Amino acid sequence: MKKIFFILVLVIAGHSVFAQNDSCFAGVYLTKNDLVNDHLSYKVNLSENGNKLKFPPVADWKLEVKIVTPTQTYKFPAGTIYGYSQCGRVYRYSPGGSLYSIEDFYRIEEVGSLVIYTSVFNSGSEYFYSKDLSSPVRRLNLWNLKGDFPGQHSFIHHAKKLKRDGVHGGLAMQNSQGKFIINNIYISTIKE
Repeated sequence: MKKIFFILVLVIAGHSVFAQNDSCFAGVYLTKNDLVNDHLSYKVNLSENGNKLKFPPVADWKLEVKIVTPTQTYKFPAGTIYGYSQCGRVYRYSPGGSLYSIEDFYRIEEVGSLVIYTSVFNSGSEYFYSKDLSSPVRRLNLWNLKGDFPGQHSFIHHAKKLKRDGVHGGLAMQNSQGKFIINNIYISTIKE
């Protein structure tokens, strides 16, 4: 009898652990410090009925994040938040500017020596970068890297080689562990 009770306790405990892992949380980062410290404001569990993270249709060209609960809707127009999180993925807002990038939310793909992003709504499969989480988001291309790293000839030389040799990935090429090679080049050439 004790053995059956023990097995039953393990099954129930195991079930509750798995149930917790099924939760998907979302929320907004009001400031850069909130994003850096992973402090979500207006956090909701998307696994609960009626809770949603919504965006206007892309055709509306209106960047806005909505957090919807059964009793309230919170609207965050572009520029009023620093970013948002959805089920463990983090997105940063950028107002864009000149040819660097356009106004969008950018999904953080990797935080390394450079922060690597992809565009959520506007730029398809194009990659972007910033020097850190508070620097401007820019297109990941040689022109921008040269502008951000003047005098770093070894870094630029290896970036050119990566672009040339990285048949399909170019500057956004990843190694076998899924890490962006441009960050390894940065570490080996700039942070020597």
